[in-house]
Amino acid sequence: MDYSKPATNINDQATLLKQRGMVIVDEDLVKRWLVTVGYYRLSAYWLPYEKPAQDNQTRSKVFFPGTPFESVVDIYTFDRQLRLLVTEAIERVEIALRTSWTYHLSHASGPHAHMNAEFFDSGWSHAKRIATMAARTEQSREVFITHYQEKYGNPYMPPLWAVTELMTFGELSKWISATSNLKISSAIAKDIGLPSRETLEGAIQTLAYVRNICAHHGRLWNRRLVKRIPNIKRFRDDLCISQNGRQAQPENHIYNVLVILMRLLNHQSPDTTFSTRLKELIQTREPVQRKAMGFPDDWESRPIWKTA
Repeated sequence: MDYSKPATNINDQATLLKQRGMVIVDEDLVKRWLVTVGYYRLSAYWLPYEKPAQDNQTRSKVFFPGTPFESVVDIYTFDRQLRLLVTEAIERVEIALRTSWTYHLSHASGPHAHMNAEFFDSGWSHAKRIATMAARTEQSREVFITHYQEKYGNPYMPPLWAVTELMTFGELSKWISATSNLKISSAIAKDIGLPSRETLEGAIQTLAYVRNICAHHGRLWNRRLVKRIPNIKRFRDDLCISQNGRQAQPENHIYNVLVILMRLLNHQSPDTTFSTRLKELIQTREPVQRKAMGFPDDWESRPIWKTA
């Protein structure tokens, strides 16, 4: 089927919302939001306010009676605040991971340990990854890279602690996961507050995925994540776990990601205010909105939240 929907102007978009049953008191306010945020982006936030779809419908596109535009703005603003908090927390975890991996790998095999294929899984395509990072260093105008190129130049790649600073979080997570030395992986896990290499790999891949969502200003509230936090027994009293057949598996909402971030930041910095600020933000939501994020009914009585 061909796509045939035309582009609509701001006035038509506001009219369409009213025709579908949304309560609009201040039309100028609505138009400002449509201009600065956009109809399409906002539609993800008003979807929960639409009536259930009928047979052969994808969406009803009709709002429940009495749905005000301000409710959409409220949940959008909350999601933005949540995204900023999550971005802040992941940044701290990411920097801690860079530091730990660089420290342990360079002490095991020297400042250019990343060039030693023996430290990485055989199926890792090490030569291809090194070529990618080499090209990036050649194009980089970072002072610490040009300093190395001008003063040393041999080996052609800068030391690990410099190269790591050019990696995205996604790339870093893959390099860490490919590190074959169990002693190094276990040390990194311990440094950031996780019990094992296996939980380290699963957690950082999920955090890198969530970081990417945040970087593109994506929705966290009520989103079903493609990747999920592994079942970490140490945190089982905090995590929300469901039974998938015979296998207990963490839910794929943002709740479990928030739990892990709280645990990791508490380990990294016991005086962090992140957990408190996060809890205060979550408490502004109605139960139905918390449930959409995967929060259990008893969330405030779970250990991590009781101490926040």
